[in-house]
Amino acid sequence: PGWGMMCSGSPNHVKDGIQPLVGLIETDWLPFPFTMNWIFTRPGRITFEKGEPFCFVNLIEHKKVEQFQPIIRSLESNPVMKGQFEAWNRARTDFNQRLAGGDPDAAKEAWQRYYFKGEVPENLGAAPATHSNKRRLKSPRVG
Repeated sequence: PGWGMMCSGSPNHVKDGIQPLVGLIETDWLPFPFTMNWIFTRPGRITFEKGEPFCFVNLIEHKKVEQFQPIIRSLESNPVMKGQFEAWNRARTDFNQRLAGGDPDAAKEAWQRYYFKGEVPENLGAAPATHSNKRRLKSPRVG
C-alpha cells in the first residue's frame, strides 16, 4: 500500500523519432495492466527490436511525494554549500582548461568523479555514509 511505479523510457537510451512519456501508476490497487505511452517527434514509423528496452520501472512511495513542500533558496543563503560549490567550480574550470590545453595529466585523470567518490574538492566535505554510487538491486522473482 502506498507504493506505485513511475514508468518512463529507459534511462540513457535514445530512440530516434519517438519520445517516451512518464507516468505514475498506482499499482497498489490496480487489477489490470497499464500502457507505456510514447509520442512521435516527427511523422514516420518506429520499430522496437527484440530485446530493446521500451519501459523503465522505478518504484515510488507516491503518497509521500505529496507531503514535500519545495523551498527555493539562493546559494548565498547557505555559506558552507556556497563554499563547496565554489571549490568544485574552481577545480572543474582548472581541469577543463588543462584538458582543452592538451595537458597529458588532465587526460589521464579522465574525469574528477567527485560525486562518484563522495567527495568535495579542497577537503571541504564529504558525502554522508549513506552515499551510494551503485545500486545493487535484487533480481525479479516469479511469485
